[in-house]
Amino acid sequence: MMRPASLLATILTAFVLLAGCGDTSTAPDVDEGKILANLRLEIPQVRDADSLRIDSLRKSSLDGFYRAQLVVNNQNRVLVMIREDESEVLLLAGPPLDVGRSAEQMQASQQQESEARADVLQRASEGMPALGPADAPVTLIEFSDFQCPYCARATTLVDQLRERYPDRLRVVFMHFPLSSHEWARPAAMAAQCAARQDEEAFWRLHDFYFSNQDALTPGNVMEKSESILAETAVNVDDWKTCATDRTSDVHRSVARQVNASLEAGKEAGVTGTPSFFVNGEKVQGARTVDAFARKIEAAGGD
Repeated sequence: MMRPASLLATILTAFVLLAGCGDTSTAPDVDEGKILANLRLEIPQVRDADSLRIDSLRKSSLDGFYRAQLVVNNQNRVLVMIREDESEVLLLAGPPLDVGRSAEQMQASQQQESEARADVLQRASEGMPALGPADAPVTLIEFSDFQCPYCARATTLVDQLRERYPDRLRVVFMHFPLSSHEWARPAAMAAQCAARQDEEAFWRLHDFYFSNQDALTPGNVMEKSESILAETAVNVDDWKTCATDRTSDVHRSVARQVNASLEAGKEAGVTGTPSFFVNGEKVQGARTVDAFARKIEAAGGD
């Protein structure tokens, strides 16, 4: 049973995510083609969509349901709940909420979640590429994917924040390569291998990837990365071993580092890129420099 089409129209209007390359990592097995065909039949607003897919499918906290996102034209995202027997799809304005707790229980739960998330992020971000003073009172952690167009746009926002708070903001880059992006993980490996030798070289690749996304492919990303690194202090032979030789210890070490970054993001609640955390707290809703600035100042950046 599908919910009324008018509900989707309302949700699509309110639930456009301006920043969001979605996570398509390991998920339960459903007949996506059948589900999408039914959605196109039942909901006029998506019937003629150029593209329609199910993203971020995973087990839900509600028994008998999966949780996912319905992605329309690679832009609009709607939360959905899918019965495990695939008999029903529920369209939601937001995730299911636990409303059975007292105020004291809610405060205690939020505090525990905040402390656990901050601990995960602190441990995972150690040694990752960063810009800004190490003793800055505010740390902005960004989970990003080099192939994500929204992440490319976010670089301007991050640059403006660093200009506004040069002494009070530290920006840490965390890898969150999505499985749907074919060259994102090779680029993450290439950049992180460069960072082992020279962090400035990492940022050279960072800027190159985001400025040249349309020109990069799985087949040329390493070659183009090498050409950029030839102009840096990086030993290219050592870098190639790290980035491409899967039997080498250094490659395995960096692969574990990229995996740890990805898993830390998932544990902290990241489902798409870019995602930001200010002193361990996830940034929700902010999309402008001024909105981020208010959060940074509230966290001690004023």
